Order: sequence, then structure tokens, then C-alpha cells
Amino acid sequence: MKITNRQAAEAQMALTTLLAMNLPVKTSLAIALLSAEIDKQVIAFAKVRDALIKNYQIKLSAGEKDGSVNFSTEKENSEEALQEFSDKVNELMGTEAEDIKTRVRLPDDVNVKPESIKPILPFLEM
Repeated sequence: MKITNRQAAEAQMALTTLLAMNLPVKTSLAIALLSAEIDKQVIAFAKVRDALIKNYQIKLSAGEKDGSVNFSTEKENSEEALQEFSDKVNELMGTEAEDIKTRVRLPDDVNVKPESIKPILPFLEM
């Protein structure tokens, strides 16, 4: 299945939750294989993102109380540079990732919040 880099990053976080659970061995292995496949894509995406951050001299800082992240740059024409950086990161996030082939079947008795597995629904066998 083709997914975007944004979906890969979200799926990676959801898989972390499942990897920490005590599941049957076969299910745990399938989750680990899916995680490894998605990690490969996320690592490549992160290298490009990090190069953009370095190129645009982006400084990240925590927002006030809402957990947001603030961006700033020391480059000339900082408004234009921040907009260009933002556009490129959005393009990167929307770019299709490699085809992810691994699928996972969760046991019926797994107790997981729906929002925890929503990002990996495309990889689940029902």
C-alpha cells in the first residue's frame, strides 16, 4: 500500500504502542516487521527534513503551554525563508513513501483505544 511520509510517521508512533503490549508471538513478529519497514521510510524522510532544517538555519523552540513548536531562522529575508522551508516540509510530508507490503492481524481480545491504532488501519487485516 502506498502511503505518504506523514502517514508513515504517524504509523510509527502507533506501532510503538503495540510493540510495548504483551501479544502473541506471531502478532508481535508481524508488528515488528511492519515497524521495521516503516522505520526505513521514516529514517529517509528524517534525513531530508534535517537537511532542510540545516539549509534554512531553522531554530526550533517550544510553544507557550499548548505543546506547539515555534520555528525561526537567522537567514536574510527570514519571512520568505520560513515560508519556503514550510512549503518544502509540507511537500516532503505529502510525498508518497515506498510501498508497504506487511499486514498485521490483531487478536480479537486486544484491548486498544481506537485512536491508538487509527494510523495503522491500512496495514491491519480484518
